[in-house]
Amino acid sequence: MASDTLSATLTSIHQMTPRVKQYLLRVDGHDFSYRPGQHTVINFDHDGDTVQRPYTPVNLPGTDTLALAIKRYEDGTASTWMDRRQVGDRIGLTEPGGNLYLRDLDRDVVFLSTGTGITPMIAMLKQYLREGRGQAAFLYGERTQEDIMFRETLDHLSADHNNLQVLYSLSDEDWGGPTGHVQTHLDEVLDGQFGAPHYYICGIPPMVVDSEERLQERGVEDDRIITEGWESDAV
Repeated sequence: MASDTLSATLTSIHQMTPRVKQYLLRVDGHDFSYRPGQHTVINFDHDGDTVQRPYTPVNLPGTDTLALAIKRYEDGTASTWMDRRQVGDRIGLTEPGGNLYLRDLDRDVVFLSTGTGITPMIAMLKQYLREGRGQAAFLYGERTQEDIMFRETLDHLSADHNNLQVLYSLSDEDWGGPTGHVQTHLDEVLDGQFGAPHYYICGIPPMVVDSEERLQERGVEDDRIITEGWESDAV
């Protein structure tokens, strides 16, 4: 392992959805210090090469453990490798870092995500509800209700916090709630309720880019739209 790689023990595996598992990875004696929303990088050897993949902890810093929610893709080298791991396995990872984290706890916030892009949003939402001083909206897009990650957590948080509203939008299921691309519901959530919020966006690149364009058309300044910054190159 590289010198900046920590050796973690896999202590728990929980099946969250049919294709997503949550993994608890502990580094004994280590105190993880990072900004919620930042990502770790998992490292492993595969067919003679070193594979590195970023994943975002959904838990807050200050402990020896990272909680990662990882979706299995049939053609995904890292996700299928993680899917085969067992409790007790050792896994290499880095101290979290990156550009996605809360910029201003005094400002209203809007979290917009699809798929496993929800993971940094969950971490940032937990921090904001603990330390923030404004209104928060959490918009999450998935295919079906069965695919929704952290639904119980989000429902409990929205029940416990009057300053939080949660919206799920499904693209492949006819149900009683919103449908279609999640970013198309921005107007109904934002109109008249938020004062110049920061927008945190993570998910598939076309959603991120489309969301940025919609917000720019609304007159939102670029410095109020925070993403990882690579999405336009991936579309």
